[in-house]
Amino acid sequence: MATITLNGRQVEVPDGLNLIQAAEHAGVTIPHYCYHPGLPIDGNCRMCLVEIEGARGPQISCNTFVKDGMVVKTDTPAVEKMRKGVQEFLLLNHPIDCPICDQAGECRLQDYYMEYGQYENRSMVPKVEKNKVVDLGPLVVLDQERCILCSRCVRFCESVTETGELVIAGRGDKSRIETFPGMELDNPYSGNVVDLCPVGALTSKDFRFKQRVWFLNTTKSVCVGCANGCSVNVDHRAGMTYRYKPRHNAQVNEYWMCDAGRLSYKALNDNRLYGALVDGDEQPIGIALDAVIAKVKAAVAEFGPDAVALVGSAHATLESNFVLKRLAAEVLKTSKLFGATLTPDGEGDDFLIKADKTPNRKGLEFLGYQQSAEALKAAVASGTVKVLIAMDNDLVGEGGPEWAQLFKSVPFTVFMTKHHTPWAEMANVTLPIASHVEQFGSFVQAKGVLQKVMKAYDAQGDAIPSWELVSSLARALGTDFGYDDVEQIWTDMSAAYEALNGMSFYGIPETGHQLPVAEMVGK
Repeated sequence: MATITLNGRQVEVPDGLNLIQAAEHAGVTIPHYCYHPGLPIDGNCRMCLVEIEGARGPQISCNTFVKDGMVVKTDTPAVEKMRKGVQEFLLLNHPIDCPICDQAGECRLQDYYMEYGQYENRSMVPKVEKNKVVDLGPLVVLDQERCILCSRCVRFCESVTETGELVIAGRGDKSRIETFPGMELDNPYSGNVVDLCPVGALTSKDFRFKQRVWFLNTTKSVCVGCANGCSVNVDHRAGMTYRYKPRHNAQVNEYWMCDAGRLSYKALNDNRLYGALVDGDEQPIGIALDAVIAKVKAAVAEFGPDAVALVGSAHATLESNFVLKRLAAEVLKTSKLFGATLTPDGEGDDFLIKADKTPNRKGLEFLGYQQSAEALKAAVASGTVKVLIAMDNDLVGEGGPEWAQLFKSVPFTVFMTKHHTPWAEMANVTLPIASHVEQFGSFVQAKGVLQKVMKAYDAQGDAIPSWELVSSLARALGTDFGYDDVEQIWTDMSAAYEALNGMSFYGIPETGHQLPVAEMVGK
């Protein structure tokens, strides 16, 4: 630890921090544009200038690191004057088109103008005009007039993706961001440059002009597009998700997320199932549940408990899979509990994108599910399964015609799903369930990090979390688990699994909890 004097106050800060980080640690904000903790330091914006005792002139705090005994001043009249000067230069040729800018409401140029700005325009010359709409690639649009040349986007493409599509071309007030000749911004992480841009120069084609950000609510969650489980913020309004933005998590995704995950939010809004189906026709949820319960009771009475097979899912939360496991073991007493997920592997890389396109396969492993697809196929093909209940697991859609034909041999199939799919129409009973942003729950990502998702808004129609549906089935079959919320599930789950002893749902850190590798084979 180093002891420094910051604005007349002695504070202890960890060694190795730059002054921006040290000041933040001490509760003091030093304004900055070009600095970002996930990128190489550039020091070009000069907004972070501070006074340091003994130094020759003002110093940039992004590239000045703490030393024991250092005396730093961030609030002197001279520092304030320098910040106003930087703001004046940045606004000299800026179009000031905030009313039509997507960044309005989350723009550093706006914020710093209000806090430090030179409020009178002293310029007597016309503003330099540049290209207002530059199509950089599939996801990103550039407004060169708004750009303050902080170089964040250029450094991202150089040091993070190492694809080098973006450059600063031209000189003086004609300098501008462009793609390298013959290239477009089309790497798998290109959307991150929009998050990095401190102003409204780089905007998302997907999000442009859809919402004003001050109308949006933000909820902490994770991306369920692959097994990496990147931490995200879900921006939503009135039961509709409008975008994902990466949330810093050093052990999972740092500051970034891939483009496929960024756009995966669309599945939360599109093609959703909000009502129950019985033989393909809409029916009240109560009638659908009664049909399931009657068939389960009849099958168990005539053929025994193993006539009922349950299938968990690597797409469902840890809590839902735990409750389904209890239904199998304690209520139905069936040995036919499976976790086979037929989601095909996709492309992966050595950064964030995993080939496994499920968010909770490690969670099934932790709970001790049998994940062999061949075991499930053999059980169904044997003809002993009279009722099959699949939870958030589209075995027909992902398994193809072979599996569709196989499940047609089962007298009664039940499918809990978020979406209208061929199996939703084919199953005897289809029950609507909530998506991960419509419930509280948790997932275990590829490296064994347990992460929680928070509820952003209620699901529409009759859709509820799948653990609630399973609990309702258990109650109707004579066993009340007593679950009204996930915290009650966690009371039982933390007692059942040593790696979770003493934990609670709300006690899971926002950046997740690393499960011991030795505990990844559950009970």
